[in-house]
Amino acid sequence: MIRVKGLSLDIRADLTDLPPLLLLHGLLSSRNHWALNQQRLRRHFRLIVAELPGHGRAAPCTDAAKLHPDALAHEIDAARRALGLRRWYVCGQSFASGITLRHALQCPDTVAAQVWTNGNRVLAPAPTAVSRARDAAQADAVAAGDVQALRALPFHPVHGRRFPDDLRVRLVEDADGCDIATVAALMRHTLPDMPLRARFGQTRVPTLLVNGRLESRFQPSRAFAVEALPEMAVTDLPGGHAINIERPEAFDEAVIAFLAAHPL
Repeated sequence: MIRVKGLSLDIRADLTDLPPLLLLHGLLSSRNHWALNQQRLRRHFRLIVAELPGHGRAAPCTDAAKLHPDALAHEIDAARRALGLRRWYVCGQSFASGITLRHALQCPDTVAAQVWTNGNRVLAPAPTAVSRARDAAQADAVAAGDVQALRALPFHPVHGRRFPDDLRVRLVEDADGCDIATVAALMRHTLPDMPLRARFGQTRVPTLLVNGRLESRFQPSRAFAVEALPEMAVTDLPGGHAINIERPEAFDEAVIAFLAAHPL
């Protein structure tokens, strides 16, 4: 396995000649977010697994400039270039879909196709002074707290009631081990500027949304995405926010079939 050095993200790549696929998890998760998917996906792809700053093996980072979503998207492309890849596939989960979708907008000629999952902030309205103040207040509360402040966040895996018990324990440990200052900084500097609502329809890269249709909060965003990008493929699965964990086989089948239709 190769580690790409010099980035805020921790990025490690398999040593195979298969088509490369980048996987990037959401907030309060880790590389283990893909534990149920890696065996099947590795039969078809060279997996390149990234971890957000302050998550898993990635170093802490509270630098606002480095944590802006555009900067993180540029880091993804820096990793591609460091690995000597002309084109690749990308997949972003939840929060991270706002980064991978951005990368495809910034560098469309380098992405053969992309996959994303439920990301509630990705297609939200543009930030306002009120929404920025709300994000800052929540970030301040996390920064001033401890592990219990992390566990109070709705996306902490301790609330993942549909997760297999053994994986849930592992993901809870990973989330509890996140650098609190970095999580607060991501909430303060990354989340507010995450929305791509005004630009999403400009996407040129073949795109698949794997939608956990039981997450009612995300379904208006699904409807907007289909209207803004009619050529986007959608696979609706009977699960919630972390659909690749809740329906791993169906998720993998959808990803493999879609990417196979868009060769590098």
